[in-house]
Amino acid sequence: MQRRMIASVGVATVIAAFSITSIAQQPAGQRQGGAGRLSGGAVPDNRPFNAREFAGVWSRNAGGFGGGGTCAECGDRGFSLEWPVFTAEGQAAFDRNIPSYGREKDSPDAKAHPEEHIGRRRAQPPALGNDPYGTCNPMGVSRALLYPDPIEFHALPDRILQHYEWHYGIRTIWMDGRKLPPNPPDLPRWWGYSTGRWEGDTLVVESIGHDDRTWIDYFGYPHSDVMHLEERYRRISYDTLELTMTVTDPKYYAMPWKSQTKRLKLLPKGFIKTPEAWEGLLEDLCAPIDEFDFIRTIRDPAGTGKPPVPPTSR
Repeated sequence: MQRRMIASVGVATVIAAFSITSIAQQPAGQRQGGAGRLSGGAVPDNRPFNAREFAGVWSRNAGGFGGGGTCAECGDRGFSLEWPVFTAEGQAAFDRNIPSYGREKDSPDAKAHPEEHIGRRRAQPPALGNDPYGTCNPMGVSRALLYPDPIEFHALPDRILQHYEWHYGIRTIWMDGRKLPPNPPDLPRWWGYSTGRWEGDTLVVESIGHDDRTWIDYFGYPHSDVMHLEERYRRISYDTLELTMTVTDPKYYAMPWKSQTKRLKLLPKGFIKTPEAWEGLLEDLCAPIDEFDFIRTIRDPAGTGKPPVPPTSR
């Protein structure tokens, strides 16, 4: 993906290196890219549907994990919804993460919104941040579910596969009745270890074994190696799927942190199509051979003021 950006070096590309700091603050209906692919508009889709059929390509416009909502009774019910409640260890991990999404750190814009958690008001240019995806590392489950590029569900007899356009990653959700293993030999994993079950028409997915170098979302909220992630999916209409997530991580969070309700919209067949009539997810792949050239020639010079280093991959 960055090869295309490097090929168009210029003012627009330098601006793109900074625009990451503000994308998450745009009103949901105004974001570009994958988020702009939402189908259906304001007209409800009343076609009949199977509530347990998730196969298809879904577009998301989710924003961050939580925050911005109100839940005065959440603490009494044993979980946090609006903003996370850190332990001392969790606060230290949060402080170490330097994201490039949100309001610019110490900017007038950030100071004008004290009602927002500091996690939404501390963005720095990517050259000064430490986002693990900035060097093409997997983003992890919760973050991949939040990013607005489309996601495709594949339903197999014993599992559900989630194919994320962003990073072109595949995640397996086992649906064969197995329980979460106490200690698989290959944990932790970048994508964790996930099992699913049906509770009525709600798909409940639980996962453990998440590599603690991934972030909960692109604002840099951390998780530890003991995080338990629960996802609850409910298809409420032909073209709408609702998702809520709950992070339970006693190392980093004083109480479980529940996400806002996210909505995914089904993309109709033929929506993702090139002029050659090819259909499917785009290959939005972060390839190090391209990404590192982008870092040397565009990202770091834009963020630090240092002259660009000539690319080496071509």
